[in-house]
Amino acid sequence: MQSKAWETLGGEAGVRPIVERLIERVSSDLMIGFFFRNADLERVKRHELEWARAHLGGPATYSGRPLPEAHASHPIAEGHFARRLKILEEVLAEFEVPDALQAEWLAHDRAQLAAIVQTECNPGQPTQGLPTGKPGRPKQSLPTARGLE
Repeated sequence: MQSKAWETLGGEAGVRPIVERLIERVSSDLMIGFFFRNADLERVKRHELEWARAHLGGPATYSGRPLPEAHASHPIAEGHFARRLKILEEVLAEFEVPDALQAEWLAHDRAQLAAIVQTECNPGQPTQGLPTGKPGRPKQSLPTARGLE
C-alpha cells in the first residue's frame, strides 16, 4: 500500500523530476559538486529515487549500499551536508511540494547526518553530533588583558 506522501507528490511521475533536479543541482554546486566529479549520475539518481520512494511510502525498496558504507570514502563535513539540505529545500520549494511534506522530507534527510558526516580526525567514522570547531586543530586561547600587563 502506498502512503499519502507518495500519492500527494504524484507517485513516480511527480517524484522523479524532483530527484533529477536535486542531483543536477548538487552535482553542479560550487561547494559540493566535486563529490560527484567521477560519479555515474544516472546511478546516483536511481539510488536517490529509490531512497525517496522508501521514505515517502512508494513501491520498491532501496538497493544501494548502506549510507555509512556508500559515503565512507568521501570526506563529507557538516557544511557539505547542510549545503545539500539547503539545495533539497530549494528544489522542493521549486516543485511546490506542500510545506508539511517538505518538512517531512527534510527531517528524514537531516536525520541521516551521523551516517554521512565524518570528522577529519576519524576519517570513515561518522560523527555522533555536530562539530564544534575545526576538527584536528586545537583551540588557541587569546591572551587576556591581564596576560598583556
